[in-house]
Amino acid sequence: MSNKEDILAHLTDLIVDMKDCETTAVHPAATFEDLELDSLDFVEVQVSVKKRYQVNLVPDLFANGTIANVGQLVDYIAAESVAVEA
Repeated sequence: MSNKEDILAHLTDLIVDMKDCETTAVHPAATFEDLELDSLDFVEVQVSVKKRYQVNLVPDLFANGTIANVGQLVDYIAAESVAVEA
């Protein structure tokens, strides 16, 4: 499993647990609005990502739309986790 596949699988499990939605609802093109994530959900995602990948997710990334869907979040975590490992 590639790093991005691992990240997507982790986020899928996390979001499915939080929102009690179908696994198929969490895919790279799914927006946070589609998934009905609220501010508390973002905090839970931030904590989980920090714990697992050592990547800080700054809230402004979500607020200003830099990261607007699951695929962009996966790409960001993959890029930042490589930087942390280097």
